[in-house]
Amino acid sequence: MAEDQLCAVCGEAVGGGNASTCNSCGLPFHLNQRNDQEGKDCGAVWIDEQHLALEFACQRCLDGAGAPQAPPRPRVRRPRTGPRRYRKRS
Repeated sequence: MAEDQLCAVCGEAVGGGNASTCNSCGLPFHLNQRNDQEGKDCGAVWIDEQHLALEFACQRCLDGAGAPQAPPRPRVRRPRTGPRRYRKRS
């Protein structure tokens, strides 16, 4: 990440050690990646349980201002367990 980029949430400059890129809008935002140091958080990171990957989102997208709608959840088709019924043709 370049030093001249601005945070999508607060508009301040972001640095390489305290920033991330939003998975929804693709813009940089402040994210403190260390617990032992003070830092600014303009978003969140969490583990996606389906893909076992880290998901990053800025606060704008978390609030719904800049994010596209989430894709619909896939439907699960369950196999039939009983006998098939056929209609007699006349």
